[in-house]
Amino acid sequence: MRQLIIVIFLLGAAALEVLVLPRSTPYGLFPDLVLGVVLVASAVEGLRAGLLWAAVGGLALDLLAAHPWGVHVLALLPAAVVGAAARRSMYRSAVLPLMGFVGIVTLLYRFLLTLLRWPGEADVWVDATITAILVGLLNVMTVPLVYAVVALFGRVGVGRAR
Repeated sequence: MRQLIIVIFLLGAAALEVLVLPRSTPYGLFPDLVLGVVLVASAVEGLRAGLLWAAVGGLALDLLAAHPWGVHVLALLPAAVVGAAARRSMYRSAVLPLMGFVGIVTLLYRFLLTLLRWPGEADVWVDATITAILVGLLNVMTVPLVYAVVALFGRVGVGRAR
């Protein structure tokens, strides 16, 4: 049951991120929902669950966005590791440190995506940097919402790792 809830939630977040938000937001800027889910889930549930969420969410993004398989999975792995590291800190249940971490992880995530897709085009790097900063700010604002949803799933069967 637990894995089914994870798959449904991540497929919904990936579908929203790929199919709905790009067409409904100004200037095409929208938060990386799957990135936020992976970060928060690994902070709440541990590295093992975070890696599972990164694999499922990354493959869903790759399939829905028609990117090469594994690009988003590789880019989401640092979010799982950072989230698990946040779990070990004294602030593991607080939302504020995760909001700070998601800003940093967004820059790393966008850097890895750009490196994997367009390694040698300088004009793409300038646009990707500006977009990463703006999307990072959006991700910081969406972490409390993602945290609340993951906590809600914790109450209905997706438990904390021991």
